[in-house]
Amino acid sequence: MTELTFLGTGNFMAPPGRYWNSFVLDGNVLVEPSPTALPHLRRCGFAVDDMEVVVISHFHADHCFGWPFLLQAMAEAGGGRTLHVVGPPGLERHLANMMDAGAVRSVLHMAQERLDLRFTEVDGSWQQVGPLRLRAVEVVHVPYLRCFGYLFDRPGGVIAYSGDTTPCDGLTELARESDALVVECNGRHLPPGATPTHMDEDSVRDLRAAHPDLRIVLTHLGEQVDTASIEGVTIPSDFERLTL
Repeated sequence: MTELTFLGTGNFMAPPGRYWNSFVLDGNVLVEPSPTALPHLRRCGFAVDDMEVVVISHFHADHCFGWPFLLQAMAEAGGGRTLHVVGPPGLERHLANMMDAGAVRSVLHMAQERLDLRFTEVDGSWQQVGPLRLRAVEVVHVPYLRCFGYLFDRPGGVIAYSGDTTPCDGLTELARESDALVVECNGRHLPPGATPTHMDEDSVRDLRAAHPDLRIVLTHLGEQVDTASIEGVTIPSDFERLTL
């Protein structure tokens, strides 16, 4: 069995009652260092040095702008331990640029002295990242950014995470290859004629119909999403623990 602890289940706008999307996998893997990941790790009883792997799906701010704060806390814990960070191509450069933009490059220098920082760019194959075996699957979100979902190989089965996505071949692959899928449902908030960039209630219902035996868990929820209209899915609250 695999335990997921949701540090936040909301979308970019952090709707009332839901902070930015992020979760902990089996107590040592942080998926998405969102802006509130650090305080919410503490609120849920995790020490920062419990985290051995940090996984990033793409470079939008709600998914990774907690990195400077998280890295400072991990560097202060220090001890020379290894911290693995995995994400899209350009990962290390993007995170370094974030430190520059925040005028905290000194945090990165401190982390490099006190931690064994190891960056892994995803390549579509099964990869061993510290204690975690995973495979990234590219999904369709926005045209200017490469975005990925993940298959996590756990002792009790394969847990998939969609990242931010629309219905696409990558999402179908994630659903087909997993025993449970954590999928976004941002909802629609677009002008007429605009190209969708997220899942909504209809697309989740279609996914449910196409994979009736798959356990589906919704996250990255927008305020406009009518969760009561979607049957056969699990909708966690912030700070909730689920066993899959």
